[in-house]
Amino acid sequence: MSKPRKSYYFWIAGKVLYALLALGIFLMVAYLLWRIYFSDNIPKELKGISPNAVLAEAYEQHGEEMRLQTQEQGTITRNENNYGYFAVPQFVYIPEAGQMQVLFRYNNSTLEATAKDFGLSEQPPKGEIVYDVSLLQITDLTPEDLSDNKDGSEMLGEHRIHPTSYTVQTTTLYTFILYTFDNVTVTDDTLVVYFDIYYGGAVDYEATAYGTLRLYHNESDWLEVEFKKSDKKALQAYKEQGE
Repeated sequence: MSKPRKSYYFWIAGKVLYALLALGIFLMVAYLLWRIYFSDNIPKELKGISPNAVLAEAYEQHGEEMRLQTQEQGTITRNENNYGYFAVPQFVYIPEAGQMQVLFRYNNSTLEATAKDFGLSEQPPKGEIVYDVSLLQITDLTPEDLSDNKDGSEMLGEHRIHPTSYTVQTTTLYTFILYTFDNVTVTDDTLVVYFDIYYGGAVDYEATAYGTLRLYHNESDWLEVEFKKSDKKALQAYKEQGE
């Protein structure tokens, strides 16, 4: 029996290499799709609004007229020192309740980066409150004089608002926290509202925040958010539970 020719061995080797390459590409694409899916996969417990006494009272007073609003702003931090660290995939402002609900997200690598950035001996725990967050509302103190807005000399007021409650959920890759902020009033004099993020072990509001995302800008349009049946049901259940 004659031995196989060398070209046959090369043909077999080529087929094996091609199969390995195809498998590698398939696994890479599958991994990327998995990452994309999980980045948008908000836990179901956090997809709707979170009821509390303030919101339930506003719903009782305004019913179907209660508005849920949002704006299209940057959703991920992109500065050199925090690129991709933090995200706000969604937020709603409810003017009739004077409330803003913000969904905050960060991935596991952000915790690793935080340990490195702050020289920590170990990585902060996942699923716990690691970061201090707040809203920073900037207001024009001279709204009657619009001329100073053009040259940047207008008088500005700063008001920092802390969350009144939160709910934490984790996935394989991410930590999600839904924060509720009460006593939030966005008026015609409000120029901008920022979501500031500080590492909880080094909070200094006079210093630049570890991460900042803009939620509201007075030159951006409000977008209406659907007031879903599930939201109304949750508010009704909260009210009945308290009675």
